[in-house]
Amino acid sequence: MLGDLAEQYAEDVAQHRSVPAIRYWKEAVAAAWQVRRSSTSRWWSARALPSSPFSDPSNGDHMLSSFLYDLRKAIKTLRRAPGFTAATVLITAAGIGATTAIFSVVHPILLRPLPYAAPQNLVMVWEREADGARSRVGYATFVDLSTESRTLESSAVTGFWQPTITSGTGDPERLIGQRVSWRFFDMLGVKPTIGRSFVAAEDVPGRPRVVILTHGVWERRFGGDSSIVGRTVAIGGTAMEVVGVLPTGFDDVFEPGTQIYRILQYDVSQAWACRTCRHLRMIARIRDDVTHEAASTELNALSERIVAAHPTEYPAAGVRLVQVRKEVTRQVRPALLSVLVAALFLLLIAGANVTSLGLARATRRAEEFAVRRALGSGRMQLARQLFTEGALLALAGGIGGVLIAWGAVRMLVAHLPTDIPRLAEVRLDSTALGVAALATIALGLLVGLAPLATTAGRFAFDTMRGATRVAGRRRHRAQAGIVVGEVALALMLLVGTGLLGRSLLSLLSVNPGFDTAHLLTLEIESIGTHYSDAAAVWSYHDRVREAVAAVSGVATADVTSQIPLGENFDGNGVTAQDKPLDNPELGPSGQLYVVSPGFLRTMHIPLLQGRDFGAAEARDSTPPVAILSASLAKRIWGPESALGKRIQVGGPDTPWRTVVGIAGDVRHTGLDATNLQGFYLPERQWTWAHDQVVLVVRTNTDPAAIAPAVVRAVRSIDPAQPIMHVRTGADVIATSTARRRLALALFAAFGIVATLLSAAGVYGVLAGAVAERRREIGIRTAVGATPRAIVGLVLRRGLLLAGAGMGLGLAGAVALSRYLRAMLFSVGPTDPFTLTGTVALLGAVALAACLVPAWRAMRVDPVTALRAE
Repeated sequence: MLGDLAEQYAEDVAQHRSVPAIRYWKEAVAAAWQVRRSSTSRWWSARALPSSPFSDPSNGDHMLSSFLYDLRKAIKTLRRAPGFTAATVLITAAGIGATTAIFSVVHPILLRPLPYAAPQNLVMVWEREADGARSRVGYATFVDLSTESRTLESSAVTGFWQPTITSGTGDPERLIGQRVSWRFFDMLGVKPTIGRSFVAAEDVPGRPRVVILTHGVWERRFGGDSSIVGRTVAIGGTAMEVVGVLPTGFDDVFEPGTQIYRILQYDVSQAWACRTCRHLRMIARIRDDVTHEAASTELNALSERIVAAHPTEYPAAGVRLVQVRKEVTRQVRPALLSVLVAALFLLLIAGANVTSLGLARATRRAEEFAVRRALGSGRMQLARQLFTEGALLALAGGIGGVLIAWGAVRMLVAHLPTDIPRLAEVRLDSTALGVAALATIALGLLVGLAPLATTAGRFAFDTMRGATRVAGRRRHRAQAGIVVGEVALALMLLVGTGLLGRSLLSLLSVNPGFDTAHLLTLEIESIGTHYSDAAAVWSYHDRVREAVAAVSGVATADVTSQIPLGENFDGNGVTAQDKPLDNPELGPSGQLYVVSPGFLRTMHIPLLQGRDFGAAEARDSTPPVAILSASLAKRIWGPESALGKRIQVGGPDTPWRTVVGIAGDVRHTGLDATNLQGFYLPERQWTWAHDQVVLVVRTNTDPAAIAPAVVRAVRSIDPAQPIMHVRTGADVIATSTARRRLALALFAAFGIVATLLSAAGVYGVLAGAVAERRREIGIRTAVGATPRAIVGLVLRRGLLLAGAGMGLGLAGAVALSRYLRAMLFSVGPTDPFTLTGTVALLGAVALAACLVPAWRAMRVDPVTALRAE
């Protein structure tokens, strides 16, 4: 009845512009009297008003009838306020969508247990360097630790492997693989679905090589044929037997994206299985009855005994045990946690905004609530109606948020670095939908029931006679607190964005040591029986270089075993003949580049002293030579000249090499790398030929434009060889900074949305205050207040709220920005330029949000304002 009366009253006002209030109150009093009389008759209440909230609770249809009544009423009410409805739904969808999307990424990577048996007992074991840093282990050390330990249940070692498969359907394909010792899968508690795991008898040098395929490779290359077990396949030109296929859901967190596994087949007698050959990762399972601390103590004691027995083969004693969960997420954890906090901040801002909108709307509906109370509606009935409205708004926002999260998750998966562990499990699953549901319920309660607090303790008579200005002070204080919180949270996000942005700009301004402009890189291979010796491999490289150099637009072309910032690693120790050390393991090491003679020229790496490799080094019969980076030369000889000095690379059995040149430093592992030591050797003077190399091409034009022609030139030499990872120099830089760019993009998106929501909050509070204080502003104007004074009145309130929020947010930003330290470069967490800039930016946005309400206040006509009263 009250809803119908309210609708009729609104229509009369819109159509006649007269005084329909007399008829409204007359009919309202009559309706109230009828309801009062009906309460004396149980029969009348149950039959005359069966669908109203005043129905008899004893009626079995009461709950359903009440729900349907509230639902119809809520839909009508929200339809009459399209602006409020749209704003609330959009804000709710933005907050829920962002939080759900980020949680969908964080949950499988950081929170979900690893997909192995008793994952809490899995650890990774690292050796120690002289400076306390950690390093991988040598095979001989692994054997000693695994056989003598009593706290480890089992252990295994793994090494990176990148083979090319030619068997099965499709063109030759480069796979990501691992060489593993035979206990690897048994230690993880993983059993192949087809075939078997590796056995001890196969992990011996000289035995036939066997492999295990992942489910994806098995289906893609062999069509899911179960008879593949026991058959041989061609891997890198070598026949290997397939002994098993892994389950569909198997996920390797140690080397994400691994597609194939080969038995290791190491023995301590092999040159590459020595104690100083630290290129393997050791994974172990601690016994159930042993603590992590006890295992660490025992392995450190074993390490001290091993080092004492072999003092010249270790830089220092001791090992480090790290839980596998912490280790595999070590690089991505800071970024993901920071982005998750940013998403939660955005959700809080969204909640604050919808609460503020609800409070403002409750004030405008104060007379409606008062009439309802006067006509007999109880607090519970009002709460039920408001909750229904809030539930509808939150449901619409929740659905929109899930759609936003679905699209955002797909975008994130496409742009996240592929080496992030468990990336394949990132999806909008039931757990993420549960988080969305909880957020929807919370926001529904806020938008629905928060306005009820504004009606607490009010008397209908006071409200209807205009006393809401006094009673609204509590709402003003609540809204002011909400706006302060919004501004504070927005400033925290903007500070994070500013720090990451300045850090990325500083990083991109770093000189990588080579010229990325007009540079094209691609990986090529030489596999098969006709490349069985080094001479054939070198000849293939020469023919490829000649064919590519003949392409129009190509200046030079050369090959190298690896490139700076290429996401690869080949560290080797260096021994100086005139600087002998009692312990060679304490000597320097650097990145090894095995290159064709023109590599430095093609990469534009400056030659500081001496000469480059020339035609003489293109023959394998010339005296061994080397070119050192400036940092490595300084590390060995200090201020002395390194030219003419002799070094040894790869152990005591390798030849001595004469240093013929000093090259500029390059940053290999990242633009933020601090270890710049490296050296270059001619490819014909290295111990073995590299069948997988990087072709670097210097162009006279856009490298991306001539990339297809370069690829065709390479294929013309041998069409059967795979070509992979075709990238420009700009792509190389972008890949090396991908994690920082992604974190910056997410923080920037959250910061922009949070700033806009905060500005909307400031605007909403001031606009509401101006509307409610029209009479006061009219009186001030009538008694002589200037427009400047009126504008100042509004601006002071708005800027006071913004200032309080920025002060609180600044303190919070300083406290929380330390968690971003791992992603910062050349910028401190309390960088004054960033803090000042973000405060100025947010202050300007807040000032802009204040100007429109101030302009409206200045234009208030005192006569119109007083007549309205």
